[in-house]
Amino acid sequence: MRVDRRQLLLGSLGGLLSGLLRGETARADAPLVLAVVVSRSSTLTDIAMGTLRRVFLGELVDDPSGTRLIGFNHPPRTRPRTVFDLAVLGMNPEESARHWVDELVRGGARPPRNVPSVDLLRQVIAALPGAIGYLPLADLDGTLRVVTVGGLGPDSLKYPIR
Repeated sequence: MRVDRRQLLLGSLGGLLSGLLRGETARADAPLVLAVVVSRSSTLTDIAMGTLRRVFLGELVDDPSGTRLIGFNHPPRTRPRTVFDLAVLGMNPEESARHWVDELVRGGARPPRNVPSVDLLRQVIAALPGAIGYLPLADLDGTLRVVTVGGLGPDSLKYPIR
């Protein structure tokens, strides 16, 4: 599957991106690369990294058509969730857990819902207007649309946005 550079959400090392763009095959121990996905019927085609962060921090965010964006996560401490939280939220698993405990104690934002499997995540995002999530590139199957992430450059791959 050919993927536009801006459609790549993240990789732990900048070298992964250049290897991927050169068509090199990813090794089993290579950093995980994720893509942000929405329903094929969604009008959302591009999202700024800061807006994506706000969605996954539980803030109320609407897409350009006025549909409220609803973030869906992989379960805590899974590889996709850990990579996403580090790159987009700037938090490791412990920091993320503490953040959500603090929010719940203060009556603040509610965390995005966790979906236990890739298949269920695909179904939820495909069916729910405004749903947005992320999948490893290997799990893309054409049922969802990849959203470009604005402001994504080589430095954001090495240094997570905080």
